[in-house]
Amino acid sequence: MPVLDGLDELPQATRALALQAVNQVLPAGQPLVLSSRTAEYRNALTPEAGATVLLNGAAGIRLLPLDAGKSAVYLERDAGGSGTQAAARWSRVIASLGTGTPVSQALSTPLGLFLARTIYNPRPDEHPADLAHPDELLDQARFLTREAIVAHLFAAFIPAAYRPHPHHPTRWSAQQAQRTLTFLARHLQHTLDGTPNLAWWQLSKALPKYGLSLTLGLVVGLAFMLAYVCTSGLIGLVMAGFLMSGLVTVRLVRFVLSAAGRSTTSSAKAKDKIPSSGIRWNWKKKSWLAGGLVGGLLGGVAFVFRFWFEHPGPRVGLEDRVIWTLLGVIFGVMIGLAGGLMYMIRPVHADLDKAVGPGAVLARDRRTFLFLALIGGLGSMLTLGLGRGPAGLTVGLPYGLISGLGGSVWGEFLVTRIGLAVLGRVPWRLMSFLADAHERRGVLRQVGAVYQFRHLDLQRHLAGRQS
Repeated sequence: MPVLDGLDELPQATRALALQAVNQVLPAGQPLVLSSRTAEYRNALTPEAGATVLLNGAAGIRLLPLDAGKSAVYLERDAGGSGTQAAARWSRVIASLGTGTPVSQALSTPLGLFLARTIYNPRPDEHPADLAHPDELLDQARFLTREAIVAHLFAAFIPAAYRPHPHHPTRWSAQQAQRTLTFLARHLQHTLDGTPNLAWWQLSKALPKYGLSLTLGLVVGLAFMLAYVCTSGLIGLVMAGFLMSGLVTVRLVRFVLSAAGRSTTSSAKAKDKIPSSGIRWNWKKKSWLAGGLVGGLLGGVAFVFRFWFEHPGPRVGLEDRVIWTLLGVIFGVMIGLAGGLMYMIRPVHADLDKAVGPGAVLARDRRTFLFLALIGGLGSMLTLGLGRGPAGLTVGLPYGLISGLGGSVWGEFLVTRIGLAVLGRVPWRLMSFLADAHERRGVLRQVGAVYQFRHLDLQRHLAGRQS
């Protein structure tokens, strides 16, 4: 029997489509269990656009508030079953369930039970004596109210979720996980105005003001310095000038303006740049192709005049003058054509409402970055290489970086991730950490293209936690 869990974790725009697909694929009478949060399921049945979608032959089963007996069975079963040493640790707590005490109130929700069993129940190969005892929850001098117990459970949850396991070693200690998750919660709560959506492409807002723009500018500047050193000399400098005017100027200006805009605008406006899912040719921008040709031709003519001016008299023969004239015009036209074609390549923004996961969005945007960097770098390398030889190939590095940065978010995320890792805010392998926190630890849940903390109260608790 299929058990489909997590309809509510799909992007909102695709939930109704998922219900329709289930209706079409499964034959009548096929047993099925589909789980979802109630509000999300109701919204899927009645989407804003389109007809109402019903799951054929389905009976809605709503979870009722927990009763003491079922809560007791849950805690004992998770501890290994009634009669085990670990289950016996819950005897006094179970006796207090349903009595209105602070511990009874705190464990009256699925979230409270989940936190408690994660903290106090041993995993395989763990000895119960090595863990805190659940009887501490009965200490009313320490936990006078339900809120005090819930705060305690939140505080103990992350260390419990990242306890060392002998058969499943983790790359991250409980201290590292606590530090990273606290930082991310504060980022969502304070930098992004309390949104629950942890999107990797918005993480750059956690850097100090102007930090990202300055770092990216430094990287591109160093790449240009490397290219200048390797292509020094008259011909190399002139060819680099042509490339700058034809192949790169538009993308460089767009990059600088966008970087400045992200540094000076509000966080609401800074959300506008989203990941890319690929590229396409924008044939409506043919005027840029003509403009590139004209600009390149003018640059070639300027090079010819400069050559004639710097080499007057009979020192250079007529045949050499004709060759250099032709080369100047040809190079100018080639570079202008390359610049126009490059600007006609446009990134396609990802449809985040239909994305299946943060990792998939990141992979597509990374492919866009690499493709644009390859095209931009290869075009400049081949063009300059014709005039300068192998040394000219190094100029492709800065131009490729600019092309990739201008059309995707992955390059900015990479710089952000490295910067935050150097500052000790996040692990070096951040995406692996987030996937692990979702899939194995139960700290995060996935909603389409973003992660969220398992509960908004957990996010708020971590955001307000003292360092």
